[in-house]
Order: sequence, then structure tokens, then C-alpha cells
Amino acid sequence: MEPVPGRMLSCPLCCRQLREPVTAACGHSLCRRCERRSRGCPVCLEPLGDGLQGTRVNVLASGLLHKWFPEEGQPSPVTESGERPISQSQQNLSLAATDCLQKEQATLTQDDSSEKYLIFQPMARQATNELSEESTHISGSDEDNVPYSFHCLQSVPPGLLNISDFECSVCARLLFEPVTTPCGHTFCKKCVERCLDYRPCCPLCKEDLRKFLQQRQYRVTQLLDSLITMYFPAEFTERKRLSEIEIAELSNLTNDIPIFVCTMAFPGISCRLHIFEPRYRLMMRRCLETGTKTFGMCIYDRGKIFADYGCMLKIEESESLPDGRSLVNTVGGRRFKVLRRGDRDGYNTADVEYLEDKRVDGIQLTDLCILHSRVYEQARNWFDQLPSILQGQIRSEHGPIPDREENVQASPDGPRWCWWVLAVLPMEPGLQMMLLSSTSLQHRLMHLQRALHYLVQNQIM
Repeated sequence: MEPVPGRMLSCPLCCRQLREPVTAACGHSLCRRCERRSRGCPVCLEPLGDGLQGTRVNVLASGLLHKWFPEEGQPSPVTESGERPISQSQQNLSLAATDCLQKEQATLTQDDSSEKYLIFQPMARQATNELSEESTHISGSDEDNVPYSFHCLQSVPPGLLNISDFECSVCARLLFEPVTTPCGHTFCKKCVERCLDYRPCCPLCKEDLRKFLQQRQYRVTQLLDSLITMYFPAEFTERKRLSEIEIAELSNLTNDIPIFVCTMAFPGISCRLHIFEPRYRLMMRRCLETGTKTFGMCIYDRGKIFADYGCMLKIEESESLPDGRSLVNTVGGRRFKVLRRGDRDGYNTADVEYLEDKRVDGIQLTDLCILHSRVYEQARNWFDQLPSILQGQIRSEHGPIPDREENVQASPDGPRWCWWVLAVLPMEPGLQMMLLSSTSLQHRLMHLQRALHYLVQNQIM
């Protein structure tokens, strides 16, 4: 068994083996005592402050250290008696080092030839010179004052390594991207996110995690992640492979696409959504994680859960609110027909086929272009006659009316302005659904023409 690298089980501030490890919001772990006297993370220089995960000890990391090195976890008589405290020069050196690093933004390194003090990169040379004189006064006898073992390069006893120690208590699988909560418990990143979608408390101890949720700090706990990859490489590789398979399944935009059952959406038209249900929080997060940023939108159908036709939506912007809700701006994509309905983790899914307008040529194309120009001018005249306040509201919600395309068959869904008019006209959902599912541009234009004529004749705004 290979020895544990010094950096893995050692505190980055005191360079001794971790004792009562706490995990900062940045994902790095340090001794609890060191955390109390440090103003920032010694590794990444992020401020600790209110963002510290662990005024509580990391339960899993602490348990592993006690299991592997039980003698290291026992308090030293030196610290209990208080007769031989840690050298003040050592404490001053560590504190000054942290201040210097935060000011100079230098990278912290460890001198393997001397495990008694910290050395800095050239950009912190001035601070190093100021500290060098003090560091030389740390005598060899100071090592005797260390309250717990300094040896962090020893091997973990093979007989004490058990993969079950690294199982997530939510999914009962090997921890993947482990995240530690402020109460000290560790879960897979995706598991803790899903749990917090439903209740803002720890799945184990039920402690309130609203502040943790507001900060949205789901940083991987580096210590545990490194231990897993080092001691269980085969299991970690398999766990990662399964995660990649799940991502690939979620990235498929033909089979089992996520369906948001809400309102009508149209190709090329913006659609703003307020996401608050836990199942849709999960759905949106997966759409962003996979990189597709795409899901389907259908209206509700009492007999079929959702309608037979819908429109894909592409996420353009997503704003997370402190309580876990989000405001999402999307734009319509391709139309589709539902072939099969399903579900995944609480939200609806569907196998779909995409719709395309039938192409025409010759005299039919000429007639279609004439009808297209006539209806476009009719729609623009109707919009221009609306009260300015109503025009402003429409522009705010859907944008201005798109320009008329020269090539009416350039898009498989037809001219974008047709869908803009369909989105703003006061039509019944049944008629909107009929036009959404139609693959004839001429059919849609004729219905829009009749609808616009009816609104103008009856002075309906």
C-alpha cells in the first residue's frame, strides 16, 4: 500500500496531521484549532468568515482518522496540563504567513526538507525575509511541544480500509463529488442538492441549512475525494462511468426528454419561467449540468397528463434565488410530437419526433409568398393600432414583431413572426395547439388572417 502523501492528511496551516478536521466552504480541510486562528484558507486564500462549513468537525473525515490512527487522536499530556504550550514563534509565523498570502495572493507551498515552517514563492519574498529571522529561533526543542503527532506520511493499515466507509447515506453508493454540509455530514453533490430541493435541512441530523442553501456553495471536499481516488481507483472509475452514462441518457434530445407541463411555447419566441417545484428544480439543474440546456414544454391534458404536441425550449439565462427557486429565461426551439410518455425522478419525460413544414414549389410557392406578405402587413397594422401601453407590455413579454423573412421556407418551423403573432393573439389554447401541430404554412397563415380580420372588425384589442 502506497503511503499517504503528506498534503493529503496534513493540515495546510500547521503542516501536522489533521486533528478534528473541519471543511471550509472552498472544500479544503484544516484542523479545528488552526481554523480558529486563521483569517483565510491557506490553500486557495479564500476568506473563511461566515462561509466556513465547519465550526463543526467533518464527521466522516474525523471518523476515518480515528479509525486509521487511533493513537494520533488522543490528547497530549502537554496540552492537557498546559505546562508546555506550542511555541509562540510557531504561532506568529503561521499567522503572519496567512496574512502575507492573502495580501500578496501568493501560492502556498510546503518545504519537504523542513516540516517546521512555511516557505513562500518569489512574489512573497519580502514577507519571507521578515519571517526568516523569527523562524530561525524555532529550536529543535520546539518539536517536543507539538501537542499531537507530526508524522503524516505513514501508510493507512490495509486491513482498516473499507469502501463502505465512503458510502453516501442518501444513495447508498460510493461518494461521488463529496460535499460536506455545515453540520459536518458528507453526501454526494447531486444527492445533497436533491434533498435541499425538498427540505432545507440535513438529511441525517435535520439541522437547518437555509444559509448553506442561500450561499449555493456545493464545493467538493478535497480530502475525501482524494482518499477515494487513491485507495479505491477501480470503484471510483466505475462510479464515474455510471455517472457519465446517466449524463449521456439525460443529454438525449429524442428519447426521454424532460417535459415541463405548464404553458404554450412557440419556436423562436421567448418564454419566462418561475421554477419552484422540487421536481422541476431537479429537471432544470440536469439540463444545465448536461450542457444541452434544453427541455420540452407542453400544456396540461386531463386525459393524457400533457398534450400530444409541444415545443422545445432552450435556457438562455437562469437566476437562482436565495431560497432555491429560480427565474429562467428561455427561447422556443423545434416543435415535436409525443410518441411515448414516461417519467424520471418525479418529472415527466417523452420520446418525441420533430415536426417540419411541408415544402412546396412552383405556383404553390408563389401563392404562398403572396399570402405570406399580405398576412404580415395585416398583422403589423393590427399591432400598430393597439394602445401604446398594450404595445409596451407585448414588447416587454415577447419583444418587437420580427421582420418578414424573404425565404418563407428557410426554417422547418416557418417564419418566426407567425409564431410571435400566435403567441400574442387572444386565442383559445385548442386553436393554438392546432396551429402548433400543423405542418402546412399556408394553413397557419390562413387561420391567422381570419383571426386578425375578426379582431379588427370587432375592435378587440
